[in-house]
Amino acid sequence: MLKQGFHFFCDRITHMTIFGVIYFLIECIYKGHLTDWRMFVLAAVIGILVGSINELFTYETDFILQCTVGMLIALLCECIFGYQWNVIEGLAIWDYSSLPFSAVAGQINLFFAAAWLFLSGVCIVLDDSLVYYFHANEETPYYRIGKRYFKWNGKKIESWK
Repeated sequence: MLKQGFHFFCDRITHMTIFGVIYFLIECIYKGHLTDWRMFVLAAVIGILVGSINELFTYETDFILQCTVGMLIALLCECIFGYQWNVIEGLAIWDYSSLPFSAVAGQINLFFAAAWLFLSGVCIVLDDSLVYYFHANEETPYYRIGKRYFKWNGKKIESWK
């Protein structure tokens, strides 16, 4: 039991690190300069929460719905962390208030919500792939969009109804 708990803890730390590094690099490339280290922390938290969606939902749950839930998780995290860091502490890490469709003192924005919808899909697939390929304790991940199913067979993406 203790060994299983330790394995799960190490697994989650590894996933958090991978998600944090990937998003941190995306943020640095997007901004064109090194970004605040807190973005790594925020991305790690969002990544682990969004990546764990398939722990709550089955693969039968529509992938678009999973991405939408992931987007809402990301927006909630941006709202909470952003309000604390940017409004209360005044760190000015990000501020969307000059953009249209912004809310919560400029901490969340509709355009970035759309980006999180896409990134949530990437995060879900990446987390499922990490679990499948490195831990081999799960069936081959597959995804349903509408009435179609998709799965990677090692060489190409298979699709069926």
